[in-house]
Amino acid sequence: MFVLIQNEFKNLKPDAMKRSIIAFSLMISAIACFGQKSVDKLFSSYSDRDNFFTMHLGGPLLKFVISCDNDRDDDDDFLNEIREIRILGQKDDQDKMPDFYNRVMRDIDTDEYEEFMRVKSSDENMIMLVKGDGSNFKEFLMVAGGENNVVIQIKGTISYKDARKLSDSAKKDHGKNMFHD
Repeated sequence: MFVLIQNEFKNLKPDAMKRSIIAFSLMISAIACFGQKSVDKLFSSYSDRDNFFTMHLGGPLLKFVISCDNDRDDDDDFLNEIREIRILGQKDDQDKMPDFYNRVMRDIDTDEYEEFMRVKSSDENMIMLVKGDGSNFKEFLMVAGGENNVVIQIKGTISYKDARKLSDSAKKDHGKNMFHD
């Protein structure tokens, strides 16, 4: 097969060869993008379901919410470096999706992330994944399933120390009160 393609390229004029290479590259790119698993696709697929909610905080609204928190101390300055927070959760406790965690983990390309922390119990699974950028994280992703079905994505600049604070907070009550003491 490769020999046939190679022979066809030999017979092409330079302009036709450039167009063929560009078309082939675009086709490969489209196939690669189409098959990608992403957090964006996950949020959009669950946003239309009746028993789920999604919340997006970003830009000026996020800055406003952070500035209104009078209980914050100086150790929470990393909150100013957060650009976006997205939350996907299940509304009704009566109609829990028992395999939520497994479904979400199947739909996310975890190769893009490093595992930061994992907590398992008989009725709850939680994993924290991060994307690094030198000495900081640029994305923090938490997936929990069982008693609480939730996905939290935080984008921005988060140091290891600040990420540790987030993980310690999430350990308490499986992340129920992650941003409140």
